Amino acid sequence: MNILITGATSGIGYALTKLLSEKGHTLVATGRNQEKLAELQSLTHCHTIAADLSDPAQTINMFKEACQKLGTLDVLVNNAGMISRKCPIDEFTLDEFEEQYAINLRAPALLSREALKVMKPVNQGYIINVASTVAKRSNETMSIYTAMKQGFAGFSAVLMKEAQPHGIKVTTLFPGGTDTNFREAERPQYMSAESVAKTINCILELPDDVVMHDMTFRPPVELE
Repeated sequence: MNILITGATSGIGYALTKLLSEKGHTLVATGRNQEKLAELQSLTHCHTIAADLSDPAQTINMFKEACQKLGTLDVLVNNAGMISRKCPIDEFTLDEFEEQYAINLRAPALLSREALKVMKPVNQGYIINVASTVAKRSNETMSIYTAMKQGFAGFSAVLMKEAQPHGIKVTTLFPGGTDTNFREAERPQYMSAESVAKTINCILELPDDVVMHDMTFRPPVELE
């Protein structure tokens, strides 16, 4: 399969790029960290494109370049996400709000829109949207991130209904605690990025007559 993965320079995206490359897929990995992209390219021989998804123009241009490199797009994995910091609602800044909106909601929405334009004419494709169990909770000090992930989940649910009649599968993923550099401190009791990558790969390998609309999965330490 020809696959585009966002947020590939760390965490889940990095692990997923390595795993899917080992599986023989053709990949475009994108992110902002040029050094990590070069490392990925050396390890996996994937295509790489540096792009800042907070910029709509860069986001669209990256997608077009990715399609040119791949020839055809079979799978889009909207994995990129960010949180600037945790803080009470009365302390967040407009810049923080705008950046989290741009990367966590606007960018995957734009990429999904562009993917539909490519996938609908051929009546096939797969869009995997990596949300978070944060979207199912209401954690203090995480208001903006939670709002964007809830919005992303809602968008993805509508996307599924619009895409499926055209032969395009859409899965919304809600991974729980994952031990990546997304967190300030190491959390060895959480899922590894490699385990999450393996879970995503399992979804890609489901039979053609099965569609996983959404999936919530957590480490054993999490009970809700």
